[in-house]
Parts: sequence; C-alpha cells; structure tokens
Amino acid sequence: MDLLPGESPQILSKKKQRFRSLKLVNVNEDDVLSETPYGVDYGRLSNGLTYYVRCNSKPRMRAALALAVKVGSVLEEDEERGVAHIVEHLAFSATKKYTNHDLVKFLESIGAEFGACQNAVTSADETVYELFVPVDKPGLLSQAISVLAEFSSEVRVSADDLEKERGAVLEEYRGSRNANGRMQDAHWVLMMEGSKYADRLPIGLEKVIRAVTPEIVKRFYNKWYHTQNMALIAVGDFPDTQSVVELIKTHFEDKMPALDPPPIPQFVVPSHEEPRYSSFVESEAAGSAVMISCKVPVDELKTVKDYRNLLAESMFFHALNQRFFKLSRKKDPPYFSCSAAADILVRPAKAYIMTSSCKQNGTTEALESMLIEVARVRTHGFSEREISVARSLLMSEIESAYLERDQTQSTNFRDEYIQHFLRNEPVVGIEYEAQLHKTLLPYISASEVSKYSENFRTSFSCVIKTIEPQAAATVDDLRNVVLRVNSLEEEGSISPWDDEKIPEEIVSIEPNPGHVVQQFEYSSIGATELILSNGMRVCYKCTDFFDDQVIIM
Repeated sequence: MDLLPGESPQILSKKKQRFRSLKLVNVNEDDVLSETPYGVDYGRLSNGLTYYVRCNSKPRMRAALALAVKVGSVLEEDEERGVAHIVEHLAFSATKKYTNHDLVKFLESIGAEFGACQNAVTSADETVYELFVPVDKPGLLSQAISVLAEFSSEVRVSADDLEKERGAVLEEYRGSRNANGRMQDAHWVLMMEGSKYADRLPIGLEKVIRAVTPEIVKRFYNKWYHTQNMALIAVGDFPDTQSVVELIKTHFEDKMPALDPPPIPQFVVPSHEEPRYSSFVESEAAGSAVMISCKVPVDELKTVKDYRNLLAESMFFHALNQRFFKLSRKKDPPYFSCSAAADILVRPAKAYIMTSSCKQNGTTEALESMLIEVARVRTHGFSEREISVARSLLMSEIESAYLERDQTQSTNFRDEYIQHFLRNEPVVGIEYEAQLHKTLLPYISASEVSKYSENFRTSFSCVIKTIEPQAAATVDDLRNVVLRVNSLEEEGSISPWDDEKIPEEIVSIEPNPGHVVQQFEYSSIGATELILSNGMRVCYKCTDFFDDQVIIM
C-alpha cells in the first residue's frame, strides 16, 4: 500500500541514482593520491604557517577554527614533564594582546565555550586549539583568528600567570588519578615500554607541575612554537575563501619565522616478540574486561594500493566484529560484548585492538575465545558470504556519506584538515572516495581480507590487559591461555567457522495488503496522518534535514 505521497519514491530513486550513476575510475595501484587537499583553499605563508580555508554553510553563520601545532609531551625534557599541557592552559590565561579578562569577555560575548580542555587538547605528538564562533557580525572572525595568532607566539608566561594556572593543572592531574585514569596510564606505559613515549604522558608529573619555573616553560614554548610547525584551519559560512586568507595573513604574516628552528625529532616504539601482560584489580571498576593490543607501524596512505589496503582492513574489522556479535548472542556466551578496531597511538605506531566486557571471573574464558577467533581466521579465513556482507556494509556507508555530502558539518571538515596537516592523511573528496569504493571493493578477495588477522598474533608486539573488580585471573593464567591457543593453532585443532544458513526470504508468505481509510493533513506542522483498514495509525513528515535518512518510531 502507498503510505507516502506519490512523488517521494521518485525523489528517493533520483537520489539513489546519483550514487549509482557515479562512474568507476581507471586507476593503477601505483597511482599516487593527491597531496593537495580537495575542496579547500590551501597554502603556506612566507613564515611557514600552513593554512586551510573552506566555505561551508552547515551550520549557517558559524565557523570552525583550529590552530594545529606539531608539539606534544614527547618533546619535553625530564624537568619539563607536563609543560606542553601547561602551555595550553597559559594560552587561555593571557597573551601579549589579550589579558584573561579580555579573552573571557570576547568568548562569552559570542557564546563560545572557552578554556583549556574545552577548546584545546594536548597529546604526546601535538596540541590543537579550537574555536567555534559566529560570523554573523563584522569583525568576529577577525578577532577569533587574532586570538589563535596570539596563541602561536605571544602566550604570556609570567610568575603570576603560571601560579594561577598551576592550581588548575594540579586539579586536573588529581582528577586523572581515579581508577580509570590509573589503569589507562599503567597500560600506556606497558604499551610504550622502551620508548620515550612511555615516560611522557601529557598530564606530566605532579612534582614538575608544582615546581616548574616560568623560565623553563618559556624555554619550551620558544623552542618549539614556530609557525613552521603550525597550521590554521578555518571552515565556515564565509562569502568567499580569499577574504579569510587575507585575514590569516593580516594576523599571522608578521610572525617572524625562526632562523634555525630545531627539527621535530622522530621517536621509535620498539617491537617485542614476547607478549606483555597486566592484570588490574580495581574495586572501582565497573566490571570485568579484556583488552588485546598488537602494535604495528603506521601505514602510509599515498597510493591507490594503500587505499585498497585500507578498505581491506575495514572489511576485516567488519567481518570479525560480525562474528563477535554472533558469539555474544549465543547461550552462555564467553563475553557480553566484544569488538575490534585499529587506532593510531602515536605518530609512528598504531594498534590492532580487541576489547570485550565479560562476567565476573570470566576474563580467561573471554581471552581464550577472542584469541581463538582470530586464529580461526588465520587458519580458515573468512567465507565468501562474510566478505559479501562486509563489502555491502562498506558500500552502504560510503553511499550514505556521498548522498549526505551537502550536510557535512564544518567541524568534520576541520578535523579532516587537521589530520592532513598532522598525519599527512590525503583529502581526496567524497566523490572520488565513492568512486574508489565502487571501483576497488568488488575485487577485494576473502584471502586478502583474512590476512589482516596476522596482525593479531601474540608474537607481534602484543599487550594483554585484564580488569577485574576482584582478583580472579593472574598473569600466569593469561600466559597459559595464550600458550594453549597457540598450541591449538599449531596442531590444526581449530575448526572452521559455522556460518549459519540465512533464508533467502525473511517473510515467506506475504500478508494480504490493506488500504487507507482516512487521511488527515496537519499543515501547521507539515505532517500527515493515515488511518489504515486494520486500525493502525501512521504519521509521517517529509524533511530536508538529511538526504538519505528515514527515521521510523
């Protein structure tokens, strides 16, 4: 029965056709993806500052700004541990041009959230300052850019400023000493053991926060905060990009480049063959959990082949997570939930991560099930049906992103350009990405996807962590589980995945169709109500909020 106006299916069909009519691209695996980001006014000032400017009207009369700095806690010396984060706080305290009162007054006047940790984040490798500001009045955008320009070179580091922020940073430090914070920090140290990253948590050391002098903070700031290490990103509802570029030049071009700035050093995260184990017993923990992390070098994403590998990796996680989901729905499952993903840890290293939550005293059972499943993939691979489902999911995701491309929020574009600057991630545009998906996905084989299970070998820089409210599993217990699963895999004793039969038709007998008895129009809210012949009431409203979404309640 037709419940929607006659033209709606045609509209939906037309929108679908826009994706289906996208042409495949003729590419070779060695073709290089463009280093110049798509759809943005991109360049570099004479002093080395990189800039990205894009017009985008979602939301209207707003702009998402960021100052990305390739400076994080890993650059700190022993007496500076925590200083990168302190600099972030001091930026919102006072600069050469703006006192704290001026900054607060400006940000409050435009309705923006303000303050360190709300508008900024410091990690091991970088610091990013963000502002989300209205641009409906003359001068607001210029003033917001001037604030970020002050952060780049004019942060004031007086004894009074430092003393005032020292208390706020110490409070943040104490807040991170809860159960979750302690476990995260201990796991980080275990993951990064043998690297400088292990000793450079962004929050720093309490003794340094309490005693660091203004001279030490100034030295760090002056040594690393150079325009050559920075990018200014501006995405918003601008009339044009060139006027915004001119504003950036106005506020940044007088910042003199350092004559001989120190290069940003590269730090190695060493690999290890033997797994590392940690068994946390924390009474405040919400429940029992298991995490398996295997470190690998960060992949380059420069060519079409690299992009194909990224798609194959995504298909691997889709297929593996489908198996975890099905196992969690069985009677007496080994865990309540389980998922796998890849995550960049630091500039040189990323991790393949599996995480599960399980019943009390169930960590060893969960660990064994997780390890067996990736061993099963290594031994037998994924089935063609599993790969077909993963391929369809990825195609559906890119289709939705393509159809909703005009609804992309400015903050999403901003984040994309931040990653282009910090990680050299290509920005090729959603249309080309959709074409690459359509061109490459059909030819990615099950064996190509299954090989990513090799990255979960416990001999590949693996760290295994369990969390329990009460002690149950020891490190020896975890080690024995690993040895047992490795033995089963070597013996060939792991059976193939039992892929259940799925019927072709979910509903084998179609119900008799009904008809619309009455129809009411509510013009004040643009909604229609239908009364069906079986007494069912249906209300619907057509909107243009999203181009590829139907919400049913």
